[in-house]
Amino acid sequence: MRAITTIIFDLDGTLLDSSPDIFNCVNLALREMALPEVTMEQAKKGIGPGSQVFTQTMLPRDQFYRWEELLQIYRRFYLDRCTERSTLYPGVTALLRHLRNGSLAEAPYLAVATNKPRSMTDRILGHFGLFHQFRVVIGPEDVVRLKPDPEMIQTILRVTGSLPEETLLVGDTDNDIRAGKNAGILTCGAAYGYFPRERLQAQDPDFLIDAPMQLLSVLDGRLSKA
Repeated sequence: MRAITTIIFDLDGTLLDSSPDIFNCVNLALREMALPEVTMEQAKKGIGPGSQVFTQTMLPRDQFYRWEELLQIYRRFYLDRCTERSTLYPGVTALLRHLRNGSLAEAPYLAVATNKPRSMTDRILGHFGLFHQFRVVIGPEDVVRLKPDPEMIQTILRVTGSLPEETLLVGDTDNDIRAGKNAGILTCGAAYGYFPRERLQAQDPDFLIDAPMQLLSVLDGRLSKA
C-alpha cells in the first residue's frame, strides 16, 4: 500500500457518538407531532443516509408524508442540543493528535465528509475543539449529491490535490464505503459505529477496525486487509 496522504472521516458513528442527542431530539419532535416515539436502536438506523431517509425511518409508514415537518421540528431541537450528550469515541482525540504530530513520516491531510447539515457539523466540531484538526470539511450544502455518490470525496481530492490511491476514507456505514469505492479510494470500515459489523464487512472495505486507534495499524501496515 502506498503512503496515505489524505484521510477522510465520516462524522456520526466514526468520530462522534451523536446517537444520544439524536435520539432525544427525534423523540421531542415526535412528541410535539403527537406521534409514537422511537427506540435508540431505531434512531441509530436512520443516522447517515440523509435527511429524508433519516426522518422517514423515525415515522410510522402511514406518516411518511410528514417527513419534512418532522425534519423541521427535529432540527429546531437538535441545533440547540446537539452537544448535550454526544461524545467523541474513545481514542479519537489521541488518534487525531497522533496523525497531526505523531511518528508518521509526513502528517496526512485530514478531512470530514458528512451528510449532516453544516450548521450542526460546525457547532459540534467547535464544541469539541476539532476545527483546527481538519484541512477541509464537506457537507450537504457543498455538493449536489450526498454519499454514497462520490462527489464529496472528489471535492476533497480537488481541494487537497491528493491522489485517489493515496487517500483513505474511514466510515461506519454502507454509504461511506460505497462513496469511497465510487471515488476509487481506499476504504476503512469503523466497526465500532452504528452499522452492524457483518453488514459493514459485506460492503468489502479494504480495512476494518474495531477502535479508532487501530487506524494507526492500517497506516503502518500492521493491520492486514479486511
